[in-house]
Amino acid sequence: MKLFRIAVLLFLSSVISVVAGPRGVYFGGSLGQSFIKTEVQDIQDVDFKLDDNDFAYKFQMGVRMSDTFAIEGGYKHLGTIRDKVNDLTFESKLTGYDLCAVGNMYLIFADVFAKAGGLWWDRENVVLDEKQTEGDVAFMWGFGATLRLGSLGVRAEWERFELPDYEKLSMLSLGLLFGF
Repeated sequence: MKLFRIAVLLFLSSVISVVAGPRGVYFGGSLGQSFIKTEVQDIQDVDFKLDDNDFAYKFQMGVRMSDTFAIEGGYKHLGTIRDKVNDLTFESKLTGYDLCAVGNMYLIFADVFAKAGGLWWDRENVVLDEKQTEGDVAFMWGFGATLRLGSLGVRAEWERFELPDYEKLSMLSLGLLFGF
């Protein structure tokens, strides 16, 4: 399934790159912090409350269709969080691929933007050395700003992911973009 998602993202990015031309394509990466709050109930008769932050990162590629609209996709690693009750440890790792529409407003040296789209997520839970994986598609949205320095951009953004069973799941990041 992961190979299929990668193939779809690569195909879409190559098609969009041909349509938009080389001037509209950009790519980059960001580092940041994820904010996760959820509850996992009744595993070995124990309820785990996961409310933690973790290191997160992402890689992205986008195509500017105009000064005000772009399409963007990429890979996200939203971190690994743990909870321990008695001698039982529960660990959950969340990753995903996204595809979003991005609305831009250009201000002299910076872009202010908002985006919305889908996150194809995978979650790996580990308890008692047993792994359980699951995944689905969820709505995501966010906003931020990109400081333009020629063909280099410095981007700060916040993203929210609407996964079932999560009270809170978001990412705050700072990164670099190339190819404006």
